[in-house]
Amino acid sequence: MQFTHDQILKLAPDDASVKAGKALATSSKWIVAAFNEKALWGDCQGSGKTPYKTIIDLSNLAFKCSCPSRKFPCKHGLGLLFLYASHPSVFSGEKDLVPYVAEWINKRAAKQEEKKPNEDTVVDEKAQQKRVEARAKKVDLGVEELRLWIKDLVRTGIMRIPQNAYDFNKNIAARMVDAQAGGLANNLKRLSSINFYQDGWQKTLIKSLSKTYLLTEAYKNQELLSNELKQEVRSLIGWNTPKEQVLATTGVTDDWFVLSIDITEDNNLRTEKIWMYGKGTKRYALIINFYTAVQVNTNNIVSGNVICAELVFYPSPSPLRALFKGEVQKENSQLLPETQNHIADLFSHVSGLLTVNPFVEEIPFLLSSIKVVFENEAWLLVDADQKTILLSNLEDECWLILSITKGKSFVCFGIYQNEQFNVSSLFINAKYYPVK
Repeated sequence: MQFTHDQILKLAPDDASVKAGKALATSSKWIVAAFNEKALWGDCQGSGKTPYKTIIDLSNLAFKCSCPSRKFPCKHGLGLLFLYASHPSVFSGEKDLVPYVAEWINKRAAKQEEKKPNEDTVVDEKAQQKRVEARAKKVDLGVEELRLWIKDLVRTGIMRIPQNAYDFNKNIAARMVDAQAGGLANNLKRLSSINFYQDGWQKTLIKSLSKTYLLTEAYKNQELLSNELKQEVRSLIGWNTPKEQVLATTGVTDDWFVLSIDITEDNNLRTEKIWMYGKGTKRYALIINFYTAVQVNTNNIVSGNVICAELVFYPSPSPLRALFKGEVQKENSQLLPETQNHIADLFSHVSGLLTVNPFVEEIPFLLSSIKVVFENEAWLLVDADQKTILLSNLEDECWLILSITKGKSFVCFGIYQNEQFNVSSLFINAKYYPVK
């Protein structure tokens, strides 16, 4: 498995660990440095008599070290990985794992087996049904209250909203939380992110309100919808599909290119979005993980790499969100996604998706033969056919894209949303560059 400097940086807990890890990325610091298809391991000589034993699980990226550090990964783990990335010839290739490495790797594999759901678990179906019915009543009341709020807001006018941009939706969003309609609450909270000092904010606001109202209308008439669209609507309202139900479905196995990993924070909750593209299936997939402030990312998937995995998709007219089913294998090569898509293809793809799923928000897409330009005070993507689309990236990200590509054509991955495109990563001269 190959690692780049930037990929290793993303694994570090802080800058101090990066600095200390780089200082250890020299062969003179390691008494032992070995590798196997399953793991890297090494003995790092510290100030004491006993060297620190460091292990890196390559099959499901994880770190272990005998040092007393509470950071994860510690400087020794980072140092070993930096050394492997820059000087792989230093490492001796071993057919078999040494005993202490094999013991840890096997324990990790056993724990993964233990995490499988227990089929003998008894569920009190009557109590569960009562809870579902009670929640449904709360959600129904919340939906009616939201519909009335939207009608009143539009009836009284929206021109004064910029004066109260951060509070106009606060109470109704809190009410949706009380009604256990978390999806609607998130929709309402996102209204505050609209730039009310930019021309055209009225269109963006009305479009968002209209889409939310359409969602409530669909929820009220869900018995008329197809099963897939019904599941999508309920999910967007806030009803969760049990993981066990999703994992029981037939999976899709492929070599998946990890196009981008986006992490956002809201109070003490971190949301990780892993965007992927199947080499054989030519389909996109999204893995969403949630972590509290004290939790550590357990999958350690690195953007720009290729993984072999079986995915199962949540029910939807346009399946995108998925779960890993079984073990994730890291590939040793970095494949370049094959695409000849231009901006016209993007618009055609968006149109097709909205036809089957009018509630789709984030639409992933790969574009080729693209250039970034700054024109009439706006950042644009321009393709070989001279078609354009507005970029929604932050200005410093746009400058970063321009500095990497130097005005030349490139392939990029991004998200289409609200008639704009947000570039997450790009490929130029067969090399991967993260933008986020």
